[in-house]
Amino acid sequence: MLLAFRLTNFRSFLDEQVLHLVHSPRERSEGMLHPEILPALAVLGANASGKSNLLRAIELMFGMIRNSAAQPTETLPYQPFLLGSGEPGPTLFEASVQFEGVRYDYGFEYDAERIISEWLYSSPHGRQRTIFERGLGADWYFGDSLKGATQALADATRDNALLLSTARLINHKVLTPLHEQFGGLVKVLRSDTLDMTLQVTLDSLSRDPKRRDDVAKLLKRADLGVASLSIDEGGVPAVVQEATKRFYETVMPDATPEEIQAQIMLSMLRPKLTHSGEGGVAVGIPFEWESVGTRNLLAILGPILDRLATGGVLVVDELDTSLHPRLVSELVKLFVSPRTNPLQAQLVLSTHDVTVMMNVNGYGALERDELWLVEKDRQGRSEVYSIWRYKPRKDEVYSRNYLMGRYGGLPRMDETNFVDILSEDEPGFVDLSSAEPNAEQNHD
Repeated sequence: MLLAFRLTNFRSFLDEQVLHLVHSPRERSEGMLHPEILPALAVLGANASGKSNLLRAIELMFGMIRNSAAQPTETLPYQPFLLGSGEPGPTLFEASVQFEGVRYDYGFEYDAERIISEWLYSSPHGRQRTIFERGLGADWYFGDSLKGATQALADATRDNALLLSTARLINHKVLTPLHEQFGGLVKVLRSDTLDMTLQVTLDSLSRDPKRRDDVAKLLKRADLGVASLSIDEGGVPAVVQEATKRFYETVMPDATPEEIQAQIMLSMLRPKLTHSGEGGVAVGIPFEWESVGTRNLLAILGPILDRLATGGVLVVDELDTSLHPRLVSELVKLFVSPRTNPLQAQLVLSTHDVTVMMNVNGYGALERDELWLVEKDRQGRSEVYSIWRYKPRKDEVYSRNYLMGRYGGLPRMDETNFVDILSEDEPGFVDLSSAEPNAEQNHD
């Protein structure tokens, strides 16, 4: 489980920021395995405030954990804050997690060429102990709890690779299981990759009839007019599959094998939705005719049900893409309800849909400390914070107060709005309808 995420000097985030996924003292998730830990968290804010940058930082950190040693590159994915004076310093990521009841704090600093520092601590009995600390050059420290070939691990770790990632390559006895837990903890969905997500979902549904039936029931309950769901598994010759694979390996050189396979599945699996027609007859229509919302909901239901079944963290950038606010609220409730989330999977989402902040009329799914805002200042620096800092009452309508500006996180609009800017009172505006015709136009 993810307890906190800390970052410094990444894109619009210059100063240290911490996203906490542990409840404030007066809040709990009753009925959950760990009532003190948030099952869901929503991040809101103005356009270009930094919401997506925050979620990309989480995605990047856990991607580096998985791949920095196994998929070496000449340069690291260094994306520092660029609007300050002077040379940008290193980027820092740190994640606090809980595996099997033990807290771990793991993080690293890096620039474009090398890992500058890396550390891993555990707190098995509430007291922190060092597993390892890494600095530049030969500056290494391995704690007493770390058994195995530590010197061989240090020698095998490249300057631009993480030690935790390298441990997996040499099958280190202690660190390999931890690497697998870190590597599988976070799954990220972005609105610009939903087509690929759809293919992964279809692959899962084609292999699991019960999961397919569950998705079909959810689509029906969503009032989309869907009567049934099936997966058309049209066969494709092996030679065509191999040619398709080579094509995607060429046009997507940085893609993982899983991403390449998902693209190949595009030509092999097709969803078939039927709708209730006249007289109750089920009628199939081309999937391309389905609304964008229906297609997106089908795509994300796969990863949502997967996380609910296995645990872990699902990070979704712009969950509300083409979805009705009531649907977004119901998807969030799947994570906050112990009935549907017995393993306490976690959902972290960014959205512009303020109805996730509504605590009236059945919309409310999130508590005060589960609602976070990102705000950017005049110097282009982003800050992330919970509305808990304003100590809102439990009976406040958070969405209304947010739109009234009580919590910040809104676009800073000048008193002169868009209409005034383009009105006839704006200097330089020419009203063509009232302009006098010139001599050439008036020759009649």
